[in-house]
Amino acid sequence: MIHSAGNCTVFPSMTVTADRLTLQTNKFELGQIICSSFGYDMTIVEYYVVARMTKASVWLRPIDRIVTGDDGKGEGRAMPGTSWQASDDKVFRKRIQRYDGIETVSDDIKYYRIWDGKPQYHNTWD
Repeated sequence: MIHSAGNCTVFPSMTVTADRLTLQTNKFELGQIICSSFGYDMTIVEYYVVARMTKASVWLRPIDRIVTGDDGKGEGRAMPGTSWQASDDKVFRKRIQRYDGIETVSDDIKYYRIWDGKPQYHNTWD
């Protein structure tokens, strides 16, 4: 059952898996999990799913993040969770940049990359 609450939609729990072929691609694909990280003293990881694409742009939908192994100081490993996905009004567009056949997306704060299927270092200790 799907529930809506404020600015988010809650979906039934799903197991997050990363297809080997999807992980090894240098191009964005629909349904692919994307991760970003940012922070000067901290490393904050966020996850998205590719919701829409054109030749020049990709639309990203924020999804849940699960942090494990927190040592009590805000440090652990982050994995995507799909029990929560942002509502349609939170989906945003980024222009695809191409360098040597590799597609990337970035802005002034974050670098977005295709998730490699591994837990990502996450730190909220400032």
